[in-house]
Amino acid sequence: MNSTVVIGQWVALVIAIVSDVVASGGTTSSLGAVVLASLYVIGSTAIPQSWYRARFGTEAITLLGTLMIFVALTLTGGATSPYLLLSMGPPIFATLYGGFRTGLMTGLLSAGLLALVTLARGMPIVDAAPAMALYMVFVLLVGVIRKLLEDMDQHAADLAHEKASATLQFERLESIHGALLRLSEDVAAGRLNAVEVGADTLDNILERFPGSAGQLAVHGEQGLVVLAARGIPEEEGHIYEMPLATADSDVGVLELTAPVALTPAELADAAAILHPVTLAFANLQLLRKIVGSAVAEERVRLAREMHDEIGPSLASLGLALDMAAMQQADRPEVAADLGVLRSNVTKLVEDVRASVADLRIAPGPTLTARILQSTSALNGQPPIVVDLEERRPPRAALISDLTSVVTEAVRNAHKHSSASKIVVSGQVDRGFGACSIVDDGVGFDPEHEPEGHFGLIGMRERAAKIGATIKFESKPGVGTAVTVEWGGK
Repeated sequence: MNSTVVIGQWVALVIAIVSDVVASGGTTSSLGAVVLASLYVIGSTAIPQSWYRARFGTEAITLLGTLMIFVALTLTGGATSPYLLLSMGPPIFATLYGGFRTGLMTGLLSAGLLALVTLARGMPIVDAAPAMALYMVFVLLVGVIRKLLEDMDQHAADLAHEKASATLQFERLESIHGALLRLSEDVAAGRLNAVEVGADTLDNILERFPGSAGQLAVHGEQGLVVLAARGIPEEEGHIYEMPLATADSDVGVLELTAPVALTPAELADAAAILHPVTLAFANLQLLRKIVGSAVAEERVRLAREMHDEIGPSLASLGLALDMAAMQQADRPEVAADLGVLRSNVTKLVEDVRASVADLRIAPGPTLTARILQSTSALNGQPPIVVDLEERRPPRAALISDLTSVVTEAVRNAHKHSSASKIVVSGQVDRGFGACSIVDDGVGFDPEHEPEGHFGLIGMRERAAKIGATIKFESKPGVGTAVTVEWGGK
């Protein structure tokens, strides 16, 4: 609307100048009016809008413009001046930038000045009445238009806010839907277990808060059991503890460390994602209590049958293969093939034995929980960060020795490395995985262990016992990385 008024003033100025020059022939008074009117129009076009919004800016600018225009009117005929239309500009600008009250005051001032100029020139006041009425009409009209534009802007802002709120709500519902969908897929695939659910949930939450770290734990028989830990928390990060609880039970807790403070809305989003998972954990705990004894009995039964039936059958098959190989001693190719079969049967017997051991041993805490528990006594610097992606805990036959190897590596680094941080990271999935213990400390020579210290030897022996490999990478002054790997996909 401002540009429309400016264009109208330029058109009115051109018409007024042409009319004035034609009527007066270019007298001194006429030239003075041209200069004043031109300065007013140029000034009202060039003045930044910020000047109007300054304290008393609108009042000062429109007052100056009113005085300039009425001097031009006085010089060129008063109520009959060709510049009369330009005198509508100051009340309009005053209404646009200052509101109805400022516009009304400027319109009354313009009407009063026009009346004085008309009377001073000896003209009847009736000649100025139409213009004086137009001042009020323009003020009212522009005021109404300004009010409508403000209402439209406010309505647009309200719609934008509602859209943002609806979008946020939709994203929140989409996150909840995604969590429920993953849970339903896990149920359908028969892989619904606390570790996978906890890992998926933590990953989903951390995706919404880049740079954050988290740890999700549930209550077990011996206290909190860590199901998943992700990321390296910043020392100056903001820590939030979000309980996992239903109406009648306390399931666990999520500890979230964010690099920046989270808003109530962001915390509400995380809580919304946790809600269906909390119900799933509560149901899993209830189911475990109901069928715990039956599952234990079934594990024992399966272990017994595998040991008493499948084991002897495989042993008999191995013996038959040995005898067949002896009978085919004069046929090297056949004997070699039988030898390969015998090796496969031996490997199968070892797997059966390991499975029987797993069934005989009751499921315990995850590797992440065991490492956190075993290193919790290492107080002071450097801090220890456990960032394992544990889809499923290691087999029962492996987890104890793996915990000992990792714990010994962490203890050595905590005691001797003088590092600023120790990070335990890697991936674990049942029978295979890799775990690295990395520090940025002083390092050491892995080929030389101080006399009387057998930590490295013990770690190698434990790794060999479970068929794992362990690698030490270190140089003095550059830190140390210990990596233990086991199994295969």
